[in-house]
Amino acid sequence: MWMEPFDQAATVLYALSLTSAGGFAALFLLRARRGDADERTRQSLEKHQDYFAYLSANIDGAEPLLPPPGQLSPIELKAIQSKLLEWIETIGGEYRGRLTALCRELGLVEQERKRLRSPKHAVRIEAAYRLGIMRAEQCTDELLQLLEQEGGESTAFVVGRSAAKCAETLDQLRRLLLHLIEYHPDAQQLIADIIASSSLDPAPLYIELLRMEDRETPVCVALIGLTGRNDPDAFGPLNRFISSECKEIRIKAAKALLQYSHMLPMERLGDLIRHSDWEIRAVAIKAIGEWQLDFDIEALNEGMADEEWWVRHYSAASLAQLGPAGYPDRAFDLSAEGGTR
Repeated sequence: MWMEPFDQAATVLYALSLTSAGGFAALFLLRARRGDADERTRQSLEKHQDYFAYLSANIDGAEPLLPPPGQLSPIELKAIQSKLLEWIETIGGEYRGRLTALCRELGLVEQERKRLRSPKHAVRIEAAYRLGIMRAEQCTDELLQLLEQEGGESTAFVVGRSAAKCAETLDQLRRLLLHLIEYHPDAQQLIADIIASSSLDPAPLYIELLRMEDRETPVCVALIGLTGRNDPDAFGPLNRFISSECKEIRIKAAKALLQYSHMLPMERLGDLIRHSDWEIRAVAIKAIGEWQLDFDIEALNEGMADEEWWVRHYSAASLAQLGPAGYPDRAFDLSAEGGTR
């Protein structure tokens, strides 16, 4: 009887050994298959080097790009697709449009569209990603449906970016924007970045979001999206949000508003430089130097004594950017010492 525990342990060890051996065998098989697929892809790319040379030589031509001659095997079509997607991601404008038209001609858009209905989640996400690269406008509604199925999953960002690239109307972009805000309220910067990948101008949507004053997330996304843009219609709402009770909104509004520093009265700019939030003081002082604004030098000198390091840093930087005007005392000394030399 005393041997029974040893027999049981041996049985368990034997079972574990078989499981481990099976796992290693499966892993080896998968790596072998992947290696074989990569080799066939490489061979297909080499086989069609002349075709890729044709595309490079005619990308700026007037005639539509032609598909490769002859019947393509699935592995050859996949290899050509990989090269086309790589090129589309690195170029823009008219050239990208010609390549996406070629993708439609080759049936690649329809192929990925069918894969959107795959029972496998990973296949659906991969198909969405490729459709976004190919700017498949006809698939936008299906991508939005897939996005709604993703809900709060991180893969929603992949689908959302693809839908943004494919969107043809502001209504489609609005649907995408509101979904991401609802399910991913903490990803404000990423949401704005996704919307920026669209070929549409999202400014009207951001103006709409600014009207949702009782909701912090939509307003923050709008302020981020409007930063770096030049839309005079946004000036009024941005100026209003400087007085928001939410500090994050105040700071984002100030950053966006200072893009229109040429429209700001000097007294308003002075208010920002002396604002109670040091972040706003810093960005306002920074804007003076960047935009070479004709502003009271004494205010910048006061910033040199601010309690916050960043305010002092940008005060010094702006004074330096203003040149001799930023150092009136020193400029006077130099002229006194040898202004006629």
